[in-house]
Amino acid sequence: MRGSTSWVVIAGILLLTAVGCTSDDPTGTVLGGFLDPPHEPDALMTDFERAYAEMDIDAYENVLHEDYKFVFIDHAVVWQRHQDIQSTSNMFGGQPGHNPDGSYRPPVQSIAIDTLIRQTPWEDVPADDPDFPDSEKALYQTRLVLTLEGGEHTLTVQSDQYFFVKPEQVDPGDGTTETRYFLYGHMDLLGGGGKAFAELTWGDIKVMFF
Repeated sequence: MRGSTSWVVIAGILLLTAVGCTSDDPTGTVLGGFLDPPHEPDALMTDFERAYAEMDIDAYENVLHEDYKFVFIDHAVVWQRHQDIQSTSNMFGGQPGHNPDGSYRPPVQSIAIDTLIRQTPWEDVPADDPDFPDSEKALYQTRLVLTLEGGEHTLTVQSDQYFFVKPEQVDPGDGTTETRYFLYGHMDLLGGGGKAFAELTWGDIKVMFF
């Protein structure tokens, strides 16, 4: 049995201290662009999945709300948007990962979100929520597989995850306004997929490439 806080996340805390720091709806944004903004949460999650599958950092940034946060297991660390983008940019861009002992992981060759299934209805988050006020949340069953350079090794995360979305009024470019959903937050949870996946969380992956 693992502890409630991942060993890699602990390493991430030390690092941050040292430096100071699948939906069936096919609609959504064009990758890297803003031509077809997602008008509902499920369409936004399709965009999120596409950004990972294409390893497209511009598309990923386009999904995130300006106040986006990633919450690690047990709130051990909360990353702001710029930290999450730095990690994801390294992951998508072919930078090597690192282990807590200083050794390196090969770069990521490809990414698949094999499972992204919403388990609960989207529900309102109250205005007094300390992390994601005035948003909507849903619990997703997820399975994330990263194939490393050379194709012989993979990193797999299989667990439930909370995703938080928030609608904003935006100008589509013609002087009018319309409602567009953004990913406001992502909360990591411990794996629930059996022993094979019990030692790696989504947060572990993010820290590995930070």
